[in-house]
This record gives sequence, C-alpha cells and structure tokens, in this order.
Amino acid sequence: MTEKNVDHPRRGMRRKLPLLALPALLALSACGAGGTTSADAPADAAEELTGECGTVPTVAPNDPDGLIPDMSEEIQAAFNGWPETIEASAWADLESKVAEGPVTVGYLQQDSGSPVAAALSAEINEAFEASKAAGEVETLLIETPGGTGGQVTAADQVRAFEQLVSKGADIIIAQPLSGEALIGAVNNAGEKGIPTVTFTGYVASPYAINITPNNFDSVAQAVAKGAEMIGGEGNAMIVQGVEGMTVSTAAVETSEQILDLCPDITLVGTPAGDFNDAAAKTAVVSFLASHPEEIDLVYQVASMGAGVFAGFEDAGRDDMPVIVDNLPTAASLAWWDQKRDEGYEGLALAGTGAQFGEALWEIAMRTMHGEKPKINQIALKHPHVTSENIDEYLVPGESVNSSAETRTVGSLLQPEYLDGYFVDPRN
Repeated sequence: MTEKNVDHPRRGMRRKLPLLALPALLALSACGAGGTTSADAPADAAEELTGECGTVPTVAPNDPDGLIPDMSEEIQAAFNGWPETIEASAWADLESKVAEGPVTVGYLQQDSGSPVAAALSAEINEAFEASKAAGEVETLLIETPGGTGGQVTAADQVRAFEQLVSKGADIIIAQPLSGEALIGAVNNAGEKGIPTVTFTGYVASPYAINITPNNFDSVAQAVAKGAEMIGGEGNAMIVQGVEGMTVSTAAVETSEQILDLCPDITLVGTPAGDFNDAAAKTAVVSFLASHPEEIDLVYQVASMGAGVFAGFEDAGRDDMPVIVDNLPTAASLAWWDQKRDEGYEGLALAGTGAQFGEALWEIAMRTMHGEKPKINQIALKHPHVTSENIDEYLVPGESVNSSAETRTVGSLLQPEYLDGYFVDPRN
C-alpha cells in the first residue's frame, strides 16, 4: 500500500483473489464485471430471444423498482438487457461538498503494470491537478491493495478501502478486484456520507455509483454487426478469456444467443485465450489445426485481438475472417492496417485507460458538486472502430508487437448523455 502507518479496523475475509493484468480486468468491465449471478440477470432472456439475424432484440433490464423508464431515451437504450440490479442512488439528495471547500478524493487503484493501468492512473493524477488548481480538490489519497505483484486478498481490498475512509476521503474512486467483497465497506462508508465510484467491479449497493459497459447489449451489438458484415452466413468462432470465469462465460452465452438468430451461421468453437495475446495466438493456432473449415467471423472477448490475428497468420489461413475486436490495442489495429491492402474490413469496440480514468473523475466531481446521481449504475458507451474511422485510432510507429493502447478518441460518456443520470446536472 502507499502508506502503512494507519491501523486496520478489519482483519477478516482472507479469500484469495487472482491479481490479473489490467487488460483482463478491463475485459471484465467490458463484459460487465462484478460476478453477476443467474439471479441478477434478466429472467432466462438467453433462451427466449427472437429477431432477425444481425439485430439485437430488446430485453428488459434488471430493474425491480422500474427506474429506467423515467430516464432519457438514450439511457433506456443503453440499459437494454442490463443484468446487474439497478437501484435508486443513496446520493440523490447529496448537496455540494465542494461548496464547503476543496474536497479529498480517495483512489483505490489496481497496479498491474500494464499500459492501460498506467494510462488510467495518469489520467486520474492529471485530473486531480486540474481540479486542485480550480479549487475543487485539496488532496488525492492513493491506496494499492497488497502493493504490486503477487496475490491480493479480499481483506487487502477492504483494508485499503478503509484506509481511505480513515484518512478523511470525501469520496472514493475504486477499481475493485471483487466488488462483492467490498459491499460491506462501501455500505459503511456510505453511512458516513462517503460515496464510492467504481470501475471493473460492480458493488451491489445504493451507496456505490458503478461505471461499466452493458455486458449484454455491448456484446450483442458487436456480434450482430459482425454477423451482418459476413452477410448472415458462414462459420463463426468465439475466443473467450479464461474458461469458466463468469464474465467470459457470460460473453460467450450472449454471443451464442445473437448467433442463434442467424440460421446460416455455424458456431464452430470457443477456444480460450486467457485474456492475453500470446495465449490467444496459441489457442487459435491449435484450434485451427483441427478445424480445416473456413472461419468467416471471430469475436474475441477482450484485449486479445493481436493474438487472434497472429494465430490465423501462423496457421497459414489466406483469408482473414472478420475479427470483432473488443478493446483493441495498438498492435491489433496495426494488424488490421496491414491487411487493409488485401481488402480486409474489421470491427472493434474502443476504450482506453485515459477514457476510463476521465469517466471516473468526472462522475466523482459531479457527485461532489451536488449534481445528485439518480441510480447506482452508469453505462459506458464504447464507440465502434470501422474501416471509415480506423485512422483516428491507429498509433503511428506502433507495430503488431506493440504493448501500447490505441489512440484515445473522444469520451465514453458524452456530457449530454451523462447529464441524464443526475437530478441537477451542471450547465
């Protein structure tokens, strides 16, 4: 942890949590992190979807109190099929704390050493400096559960979070490895008047403001578009992350539902790429060795696009399939760029650490300014990278072996869209 001289009020919860590289954690977020259970998901929507190939059916969100119909039409659309429970925010009446003087922000970060992690943390620190200069924020407290490397326990997360509470944070930005493990700590902080803004781990609490893509609709939109791009017929493959992991399983299930709407598309397999390019390349090469049929469409769950490209190249496949590249990297877009001369057209869902950091800080500041969030969920909107706009995202000089992110283009939360989540948005 950043500081170690503060007593830890809680010592329980020693359940082990894997310390994943942040691209994997962002994969969790891109597919809706938070350990969603079947009880959280829309009732058996997977088995009942109907519609045309290349379309996304409308599925009721998990909204037991009927909150979403009162939101803007754009937000209602963003919550199509939303699996996590939507609750009214505990902060819908919170007055401005900034009006009382500059606030203290706590930051519970993950430190995996990845480019995404570095960009996210850099954005948080840069935003802090700007807010400090504007007189909004006085101090940024940073805690990293368990330090760097090794394994992190649920208790490490809780202790780091409680450190931020005990040091006087007015609001906490958290990147939990386990949202479930933090529920008690977030509730305790909330009862003291301290909101929590989360990313990469859904915390089921009205005291949390959870920022995440829609793990049903975002996957469904991408796979449906891919099906349309191959004319609704051919063979498809899904490269999942870690086999058996809830988030990876959910992404595969949603993809299968959308492909089931296409009677002329056959899903031939779901090899696991473990959320990294090297493993994805090996998995793809191995899979293709026993599947000589042509593959027309591939959906990769997150951050493995370069590995998928490399796998098809190493397998000697002359015709590259349409690769639906969720959270592309500079390397995967470099592959795409190389193949454009051969007529290749792909699809990607963009998102960078800088954008995630910007979203976290923006929502934290809106809450501290007394804008009053309406619900405990905010849906990120990932833009699609296509042949028409890929040049905006390509990173000059980066190769297919790059470890860099793509260029950051715009915001994942446009101001007009984000305004709809608040009772009293600033003008």
